[in-house]
Amino acid sequence: MVKQLRIYVLLLLLGGCASSQQSASLRGYELRIRYAEVTDVTRVRMPSAAPGGAMIGGFTGLILSRNSSSRTRVASGVGGAALGALATRAMEGDNRGYSYTLRFPDRSTSRFVTEKGYLRQGDCVIVEEGQFANVRRVASTLCESVPAQEIETKLLMDAELCHAAKSELLAASTDEALNAAARKVEVLCQY
Repeated sequence: MVKQLRIYVLLLLLGGCASSQQSASLRGYELRIRYAEVTDVTRVRMPSAAPGGAMIGGFTGLILSRNSSSRTRVASGVGGAALGALATRAMEGDNRGYSYTLRFPDRSTSRFVTEKGYLRQGDCVIVEEGQFANVRRVASTLCESVPAQEIETKLLMDAELCHAAKSELLAASTDEALNAAARKVEVLCQY
């Protein structure tokens, strides 16, 4: 195990400037970055979890009234469903999000929806695709011309740091680790 770890560290040190294709085999996925222009921003309604809350509330009402008459059980189930849906909806608050349409240099388009309204029409963004996805604003010159290799390498390294931070966030098992990882994602995957 220690020998394997040493070999892995040696590979990382020697391959620090390697292409994303080579580092992809170490990660288990390929990290790809592309540039796009935001061509449309639309407010949309996000899916609600209220139906799930209604089901849980309904089942809870039925279970709590299992030793009662059929009429009471039905009323408890219906009441529980209503309360479950209302409570879930109240906890959700405003469930509107933003739909973004992106146009890539090859004229293909893609759409994504998020709860964050951080992009505007005309923004240039980098789309990082790998184990996770990330979209963030970059300088508009990156959408106007092919970026220099040095810039491309730096942006790929930034994307790798963001993906590593998201992996840490998913692996966090304590509140302290979760909060630290969330801050790290916020900093490294900034919009």
